[in-house]
Amino acid sequence: MPSYYEWNTALIEHVTHGAPLGSTVYLEVSEESLARVGVQRWGTPPDGKSWRDDFVMAVQAGCLLGDRVTIDWMRGEDPRGRPLGVAFLGAMVLAASNMAADAAQAVHAKNYFRRLAEVLGLPRDVQGRPAGLPVGAEEPLWQAWVAFLRSRGYDSTARGGEGAWRFTGYPVSQSLIPRGERQRLARLFAERGYPATWDGETIASRLRAEGGVSVKVRELLHRTGAAAEDVQGALQEVLQAWHASGAAGGDVALGAALSARQVVAGLYREEHWLTGEPEYRLFPRQPRGVRLSAMHVELPGGAEALVVERPGYYRPVGTVTPAELHVGARYVVAGSAFVDALVLPARDYWVLRPDPDSAGQFASLGTPGVGEHLVLLLRDTLVEDVQRFREEGLLAWQGDAVPVGDGWVELHGVMVTANHWADVPAGKARGLHDALRPAGGISIHVEGGVRTQRAGAYLVGGEPQVRIMSFYQQADLTVLRNGVPVDARPVTPGETLTGVLSGPGEYELIAEARGARTVRLLSVVNWAELRAADVTPGTVLGVPVGGWHVLGAAVQASAGAAEVKQ
Repeated sequence: MPSYYEWNTALIEHVTHGAPLGSTVYLEVSEESLARVGVQRWGTPPDGKSWRDDFVMAVQAGCLLGDRVTIDWMRGEDPRGRPLGVAFLGAMVLAASNMAADAAQAVHAKNYFRRLAEVLGLPRDVQGRPAGLPVGAEEPLWQAWVAFLRSRGYDSTARGGEGAWRFTGYPVSQSLIPRGERQRLARLFAERGYPATWDGETIASRLRAEGGVSVKVRELLHRTGAAAEDVQGALQEVLQAWHASGAAGGDVALGAALSARQVVAGLYREEHWLTGEPEYRLFPRQPRGVRLSAMHVELPGGAEALVVERPGYYRPVGTVTPAELHVGARYVVAGSAFVDALVLPARDYWVLRPDPDSAGQFASLGTPGVGEHLVLLLRDTLVEDVQRFREEGLLAWQGDAVPVGDGWVELHGVMVTANHWADVPAGKARGLHDALRPAGGISIHVEGGVRTQRAGAYLVGGEPQVRIMSFYQQADLTVLRNGVPVDARPVTPGETLTGVLSGPGEYELIAEARGARTVRLLSVVNWAELRAADVTPGTVLGVPVGGWHVLGAAVQASAGAAEVKQ
């Protein structure tokens, strides 16, 4: 039976695996998620029990002395700097996962602590909090979890409630789409015949257009930015679980949580080194909660390994022709019991953002921020609507639409220039209208700097410059280092700011303008924190180009031939 420490590590890795840098993280714990974690890490649960039972027993062993809860020791960290209280917090989330909520989405505290007592194996007739868990005793564990995530470049969604719901609000906030809502959505997907190849962005756009969802889901569909990407990921998970369950009526069984899923690919855009013509590759997004394994995808040109290139994304693979863009594609994935296919969704547009790791390249890298210059790849049937968006002052771009074949065109240097999207009809371009609509009207950009292997971290002396972009003429910037305010100033949007980050620490940049607010998390580390790269003896270094590797001025045959051209 896995120990408390093993479950603590497993939950942390489960909720952060596949999360792109800057994304939000939910500590979502349910019977389904525990089964998925357990099977991936340890296989069949011991003694005929469920993995939920095993998790509960491990937490009980770690936090109980007789009939008293003891969690003071959980305020520390493991040898790798990870907080020790995450498994206990997971038990608190599990207690809230199946509870009914009122119209304000607040769980009644009395009922909640009765459920928590059940999870902890304590008498259910005890009123209020369990013995040894006084009011607010768990809050430092939540704060340590939030601090840990921010130190890794993620933002936690754990928030306390208002008034009497302050502490019960934390576990309730971790369930993005509760189990009952998931069942209702699965039935809706079944009624409407939503295909398994749709990505989260497409699902959300169709639900907004077709309606028929609950108040809770309608609220989720109106979220923007990173919060919207969380919702899209959860919707895609529900859709894939329904298809995996094979339940015609839309009921999703526990077994669906353990079934194979699809990796959804976006696009990675490069330009041919000689002609300058655009070339598109599959840009697979790493599925959240799936442990890394030696997976490969079967492509027309042969098998290619799926290698994590950056948090949340695999390295680009294969090629995509304009003819494939409209109908989509599906390729077999081998090497994992939990992923069986790589899917390119059939869509009529793609929003491609600049790749911060490679100048001049563009990719499907999430929701664009204010002030970004994008490449729009779209069907020519949408050009009329997009031109109308420009006439309404919502967009600007450079030059004319450039045909790329099979009814597809590119628009270059596209920038969102205003925030009144709700006042302009979408026409045929409803999905694109939703995708381009900015979150709030303000964003934080970082430029230059010397980055480390750790995502979101820069070296002391190589801190990046900062720019605030906004639709408004004035904004305010607040800088926190290690949770302590160190700077607050009015800024002019578009102005390059130097010296915002100074010295090692965990930074939180908060930009605000007319009620709009955005946050960016960054780290500055000392040189001593750099780690040596792991290089297998005999590895050919450099950038692969065809059958060669380019390393500085040297060009070496990939097969390891001795010939080197200088």
